[in-house]
Amino acid sequence: MLLMILIIVAVLMFSYILMGTEQVNRINRAAVAMFSGVLVWILYMFHAGDFIHLVRPDEYMSFLHGAASTTSSVKEFVSNNILSTYIAEACSVILFLIATNTILEMMSSNGVFDALTRWMRMRNSRRFLWLLSFITFVISANVDNLTTVVLMMGLVGKIVKSRYQRQIFACTILVSALLGGCFTVIGDMTSLVLWVRGVITPSAFSAGMFLPCVASIVTFNVLLSSMLKGDVETKSIITNYDLSESFLSNWQKIVFLLIGIGGLWFIPSFHSLTKLPPFLGALCVLSLLWVVEGIFNFKRNGIALFVQRNYLRNTEFIGMRIILYFIGVALGAGVLKECGALGYCAEWLEAHVHNIYVYGALLSVMSSVVDNVPVVMMGLNMFPVDVVDSASAFAQNGFYWQMLAYCCAMGGSLLFVGTLAGQAVLQIEHLSISWYVRHYAWRVIVAWSVGVLVFWMTH
Repeated sequence: MLLMILIIVAVLMFSYILMGTEQVNRINRAAVAMFSGVLVWILYMFHAGDFIHLVRPDEYMSFLHGAASTTSSVKEFVSNNILSTYIAEACSVILFLIATNTILEMMSSNGVFDALTRWMRMRNSRRFLWLLSFITFVISANVDNLTTVVLMMGLVGKIVKSRYQRQIFACTILVSALLGGCFTVIGDMTSLVLWVRGVITPSAFSAGMFLPCVASIVTFNVLLSSMLKGDVETKSIITNYDLSESFLSNWQKIVFLLIGIGGLWFIPSFHSLTKLPPFLGALCVLSLLWVVEGIFNFKRNGIALFVQRNYLRNTEFIGMRIILYFIGVALGAGVLKECGALGYCAEWLEAHVHNIYVYGALLSVMSSVVDNVPVVMMGLNMFPVDVVDSASAFAQNGFYWQMLAYCCAMGGSLLFVGTLAGQAVLQIEHLSISWYVRHYAWRVIVAWSVGVLVFWMTH
């Protein structure tokens, strides 16, 4: 059994390295995630009976109801009581992301963000950087950071002519989006997974993350602004940034904004009041926004054009590839827990280290070279929620869960390859990883250190 655990760990570690180096090996990370996720479950089934008695003995005995254990009962228990839980959790996150991404795309295609391009028409480059960072942080706190990065990079590409300045602005967009994403439970796949699993609650999580995230982003922008001098080199023609064919009036755009952003803010309250999964609240907001858009555009476009409209334009980043990738990662992280590997790691760390800040440093290093989604999934499955001691770092809303989200976000921005958002920036702006490491990685480390210091002072 120990040999099988080592094989499973080796397969997943190799797959995570392949996913993190997608820019070099050119292998689709979604394909790697799905293949490795399925493969390790096949390997798990060879010793499923031993793993069940190791990790879930009480649940399995309750499932048997006094009957003898057989190969068929083991397979049925794995299929219906173990594997199905990870699939359901992954689908819950995916449905939420689909709904929120569609909400943002509907708002963008109807010209709701026109005002951003007008506000960003400033000449001072340092002031532009701070405004860009603030807007990115706010949007990413409400919608996942990958979608935010694609949106903001598109806006900067239409405004800024200088490639040197665009590279600097791209760096602040990425860091601001990652910190904004980990600031709220709906801002990123990683924090959303923590919320769905029940280890954090929206208000307590945001309250604990606010000061460290703000301190980090302020530190990074201060260090980054020293590289900017003079005015923004804008493109020669700056007349109209709205290419969405929107004909909505200003008051209709305001209604769209209030329903979209207000609805996203209401989702945690919806979950708290109804105890229903968060994705149902997101789907409710999406349906309401869709009805309102139909009312605003019905006479102008006609019902046929309304039905045919397609909002998910950025399918290269938000689409089936992301869905399959997340499912594959969830399957892989689930096997690590079910075979006992994460349990062994947790016991060793608690016995020999027992320091949350060291855990955070390890998580940051891992997420810098491995995608932060599997790192968060492994960190989440490694330690169970402490339901006895409310002051424990592993209790609901405990310090560990906040440190997990923060360190994986900052670690993911260290080398750009640790997040899907970083991969998007590399593709859009054609940045070199070596160039980024030479010029900006140390600034991320300093900003991360300041955030950890704030964590230490406030916790």
